[in-house]
Amino acid sequence: MVKLFVEAVPKVYACCDTLIKAQDVASAARFQNVQRRNEHLAWRRVVRRELGRDVVIDYNDVGAPIVNLPNIYISVSHGGDMVAVAVGDCPVGVDVERGDRNFDRIRSRYMSTEEASLSADNDWPAMVWCAKEAMYKLLGVRGIELLDLRIVGYHSESFTMMGIADARPVSIEISKPADNVVVATAVFR
Repeated sequence: MVKLFVEAVPKVYACCDTLIKAQDVASAARFQNVQRRNEHLAWRRVVRRELGRDVVIDYNDVGAPIVNLPNIYISVSHGGDMVAVAVGDCPVGVDVERGDRNFDRIRSRYMSTEEASLSADNDWPAMVWCAKEAMYKLLGVRGIELLDLRIVGYHSESFTMMGIADARPVSIEISKPADNVVVATAVFR
């Protein structure tokens, strides 16, 4: 089972926030950009709230966050003043994106003609981008091109996609938790 948490990134963190630990602040300090530091603290706060304040957050060989709990997997994403955290009992990938982002310039680098024809939804470019980013994180392998990850089906009623990543079938759930926000969560089928 996968749980998804999508929240706004606070502009300022209170010094007395008991979910933020000293190592979180130290880890965030490596970012010069204040927004990026706040995004880093926001996803760590969600992980600690959901998995326990003392959970150890580390990174795997490809730089993805991991926790020290057996059979618990996390994936994080941030963008557009939002943070998304997926927590599951199986490998998971998540991505969040502003639905009103202009994807025209990069569309040919991530979406095939066949994928473009699957939906006329105005948010379709953002949905495909998020789905492929979530599949990329799910795979956990560097160097894969987004065009190599394929969307092969879409059910508009349930906002679910079927994908193929490294010859493996993937289920992708799309959600729109706020205006102009698209989130994709991917798991292997």
